[in-house]
Amino acid sequence: MRVVPQLRVLLGAFIVGGAACHAPPSASVVPAPLPDSARPKTVTQRFYASRPYGSESQFNPLSLIVNGGYDQLRTSDNKRTIFKLPYEGEFRTVWRSVTNPERAIRHYGWGNWLTHEVFPLSTKGEGGGQWYPNYQLHLFAGGMTYARMVEWYEQHGAGHPELAAGTTVYAWHLLTEMVESNAVCCEDVDGITDLLIFDSASILLWNQSWMKRPFGGRVEFTDWPGQATLSLPSQRIENAYMMAMLRAPLPRADDWKIMTTMGNAFLVGLSRRVGREYWVSASGGFDPSDNPIVNNKTGARTVELLPNAGVFLDRNGSLLVSFITKGGSTNGATLNIYPGVIGSGWWSPGLWAQQVRGGGVRFGVTSKLGVGFGGMAR
Repeated sequence: MRVVPQLRVLLGAFIVGGAACHAPPSASVVPAPLPDSARPKTVTQRFYASRPYGSESQFNPLSLIVNGGYDQLRTSDNKRTIFKLPYEGEFRTVWRSVTNPERAIRHYGWGNWLTHEVFPLSTKGEGGGQWYPNYQLHLFAGGMTYARMVEWYEQHGAGHPELAAGTTVYAWHLLTEMVESNAVCCEDVDGITDLLIFDSASILLWNQSWMKRPFGGRVEFTDWPGQATLSLPSQRIENAYMMAMLRAPLPRADDWKIMTTMGNAFLVGLSRRVGREYWVSASGGFDPSDNPIVNNKTGARTVELLPNAGVFLDRNGSLLVSFITKGGSTNGATLNIYPGVIGSGWWSPGLWAQQVRGGGVRFGVTSKLGVGFGGMAR
C-alpha cells in the first residue's frame, strides 16, 4: 500500500529502504538461488490486513503513539492541555527510576513490589492489585499491538519490521509512563515495572510463533482505539485512548461470538454476524475512571471503576462505529464513527461526539492518519 507523503516523513527514523542491484539479463546465465537471509519474509495478516476502512485504516505509528501515549489523560481532565505538560520533569522522573531501579524498589518495599506489581499475589482491597493491568494491558494486549505493528511495517516495506515496531511501541510506552508520573520527584515504581519487565517481556513473548498462532482466524485479537483530536482553541487532547478487543466463537454457533474489550473500557458481551462481513456487539462492564495515588510515600496507585456499557459495529474486525457510555473522569456518552462509513474514496473522514459529564459536548473530525481537530460546545 502506498504511504502518504506526510507519513513517510514521520516514519523516516523507523523504515529502512533500499534498492536492489540486478545483474544484466542473459539467456545463457542461470541466476544463483538467493541465500535464506536474502529471501523476502512472508507477510502475515493475523492482526493487521491493511483494510482501507474503519479503525484499521487509521492504525499507524503516529496514531498509536498519540492514542497510547496520552491514554491516561482521559482520567485527568485538568491535564489534557498537552503543550503545557512538564515533559522534561516527567522524563527525568522516569529516567532516574529505570536507571536506578534498586533505590526506587527499596523505597517502595521489595515485598510490596513483588506482591503488588510483579506477581498476582494481592488484591485491590488490600491496596495492591497493580499486577493486573501489567499482565492484561502490557504483557497481553500491549504485546498484541506490538505484533500488529510488526505486520504494519512488513506490509509497508520496512527492512527490519521487528526493530521498527519495537522502537515505536517503546516510544508509546515511554510517553505513557511520563504522563502517568506527572513529574513527581523522583521515583516511579510503576514505570520501572512496566518498562523494564512487562513491556520488554511482551515483545519477547509476542515474537514467538506459538503465541501468535491461535489468533487471526476464528479467534480475533485487535485494537479498537480512539480518534485522538487536538481541541481548539484550548489545545487539549481529547478522545485519545487505547482499547483492545478479543473475540472467540461460541460452540456450534457460526453467527455468534463472545467478545471482550480492555483498556479504555473493560466490557464483556456478545457479537452477532450481520451479512458476511459485519458484526454487531453489545457489552457491559466497567470504566477505569481514575488512577489515583493511594500512598504518597511510595507512589502506589489504584483504580476507580464505574459501571459502563458499549455497542459496536465492525467489518471484518475493523471498527466502524462505537458507542460507549463512559470513558474517563469527565467523558460521558461517546460516539465514534470511523472512516469508511460517511463519504467514500479519498473523502471519508472519522467523526466523533462526546457528552461532557458536567455540561457541554466535545466533537472532532479525523483523517486516515488517525488524528484530527475538534472543539467544544456548551
